[in-house]
Amino acid sequence: MVLEEGCMEAVRAIARKEKRQLSQVVNELLLAGLQKKMMKKKEKFELPVFSMGRPRVNLGDRNALETLMDS
Repeated sequence: MVLEEGCMEAVRAIARKEKRQLSQVVNELLLAGLQKKMMKKKEKFELPVFSMGRPRVNLGDRNALETLMDS
């Protein structure tokens, strides 16, 4: 991914001013932009959810979980 230099300068300035990492600033700005765009369409931006099936072991049973992880 390549960002325009003007955009990168603005992101760097925000990161320096707020003493945050570039990735945090970029992710926050992207999310805000996506949410704004989705609101125009009156849709809510959500991450997809997938079924992982039934659990093979009770995660509350430490011994059963340990046995499954060792096998």
